[in-house]
Amino acid sequence: MSDEVLRLEQLCKSFGNLEVLKNIDLEVRRGETIVLLGASGSGKSTLLRCVNFLEIPTSGRIILQGEVVGRQSKGRTVYSEQDLTQIRKRVGMVFQHFNLFPHMTVAQNVMEGPRTVLGLSRTECRQRATKHLDKVGLGWKADAYPAHLSGGQQQRVAIARALAMEPEVMLFDEVTSALDPELVGEVLETMKELADEGMTMMIVTHELGFAYTVADRVLFLSEGRILEEGTPTDVLTNPQETATQSFLRSHSRFRIPESTL
Repeated sequence: MSDEVLRLEQLCKSFGNLEVLKNIDLEVRRGETIVLLGASGSGKSTLLRCVNFLEIPTSGRIILQGEVVGRQSKGRTVYSEQDLTQIRKRVGMVFQHFNLFPHMTVAQNVMEGPRTVLGLSRTECRQRATKHLDKVGLGWKADAYPAHLSGGQQQRVAIARALAMEPEVMLFDEVTSALDPELVGEVLETMKELADEGMTMMIVTHELGFAYTVADRVLFLSEGRILEEGTPTDVLTNPQETATQSFLRSHSRFRIPESTL
């Protein structure tokens, strides 16, 4: 399909004898927001890390914008450093821990990737930093240092830092799980705005109300497989699989806001 951005075919990942991902098939379309749910150890974070090649898949194929990543050699896919560098330019990722450089200002943190990885001029880097800090509502903090920001603000800077590479796909791995509850909303609102603007995103989260409101598709992973997928209404209010039902029951705080119905 012409609007396909990313495709995973029979993707597997093992650590020794432990199979973490088992034959994952997934198509991600341009502008789509996919939320991955599942219990701890179900493979959600490993899936994102394979998409960004922070973990090298054991087998299977990843196809980005119609091009297979890597090359076949003796019946297996091998990846050069050039392949991995190109992917990481095109697929952005935001983590649970923001890991900003403490000795750099907010603007310098956002400029670092475009400067060192893309080789852009200082002027271009500054323009990108200004653009994306404004997007996450933190242009006014450009000259501050991370220690002077709240956790929610630091995570929004981390989002701006990933956006400054202007990737084709954004991955979010439980980005609110380390935040105090009162700071979660500002980060989720930033992500919702990105979804509304048409950013292609894959999100691992336990914020089920957010998933219901923002996702185009929800995938429920169990034991390394996609057990159930569908619209948020399908998966979150009418799950078919016993494991999905059990997972949702365990999140007793989950309520679908009336305003979203």
